[in-house]
Amino acid sequence: MVVNYMEEIVKNYLNQTLKNDPTYASICTCDQCIDDIMAKALNNIKPYYITTKTGEVYAEYSSLANQNHAEVIAEVIKAIEFVSNHKNHE
Repeated sequence: MVVNYMEEIVKNYLNQTLKNDPTYASICTCDQCIDDIMAKALNNIKPYYITTKTGEVYAEYSSLANQNHAEVIAEVIKAIEFVSNHKNHE
């Protein structure tokens, strides 16, 4: 199976941010908004495709997350702010 590993990194950072950062406590977290945030952030981050077993994925995740940490943070924050100001629903 081929997987864009950046999806996991973005999803984990997005979940941590929405859970722990009071700045974003009031934004909509419906499935549509979360998907829009993920898509917006991932469109601005270089994909990282892997084909590996589950155990190997987690080992690789920690090293990749550290390398791209600043870029992921910046893009997720931009995506949260954009989607919260431009919702695709009422």
